[in-house]
Amino acid sequence: MNTNTNNAALTISQALRRTKKLKGRMGELTARASASVSYLPSAKPAFDFKATRAEVEKVREELIALESSVAKANATTSIDFDGKSMTLAEAIRRLQECKAEIAWLTQLALRSGTERHREMGFDQETGRNNFAYVEVVYVSDLTEVERVGELDKLRDRFERLNDLVETANHRTATDCKESVKE
Repeated sequence: MNTNTNNAALTISQALRRTKKLKGRMGELTARASASVSYLPSAKPAFDFKATRAEVEKVREELIALESSVAKANATTSIDFDGKSMTLAEAIRRLQECKAEIAWLTQLALRSGTERHREMGFDQETGRNNFAYVEVVYVSDLTEVERVGELDKLRDRFERLNDLVETANHRTATDCKESVKE
C-alpha cells in the first residue's frame, strides 16, 4: 500500500469525492467483517475479523474528519444568488428544497372539467344492484400550462444555484490536507 502525502488542502469537491470513495470502502470492509465474524474451525475466512474492524475504524475516522471539514467550509463560504448572499450550507438546503418542490409539482394530479364515473347502486324496487353514470365536475387551482411554467422556473433556478455551488466547491479549500491512499 503506497501512501502519497501532499500538504495541499483539499477543495470541497475533492473532499466530497474522497468521502464517496470512503463510504464505498466502508461498505466493503463491513461486509468482509460480517462474513468473517463466525466460521467453522476448518474454514477460516479470507479476512481476519479484528484486523478488518481496525481498518473500518481508520476509514471511519478519516470520513468523519472529511465530512466535518466540508461542513465547516460550507458554513463559512458565501455565494451571491439572485441578489442575496448566503452560505454554501444554505444554498445546499435551498437546492434540496427546490428539488423536492419540483418532485411534488411533477406528481400533482391535476383534474379539471367534467368526468363521468360509473357507480354501483342498489335499486330498492327490483332488489338488484345496478350501475349508473355520475358526472363529477373538478376545478383545479393550477392548470397544466401553469405547472409547466412553474417547473421550468424551478429547474432554471436549481441549475443556476447548483452551478454556483459547484463552482464554489471546486475553488473552496477545506481544512483537510490531501492524503491519497491506494
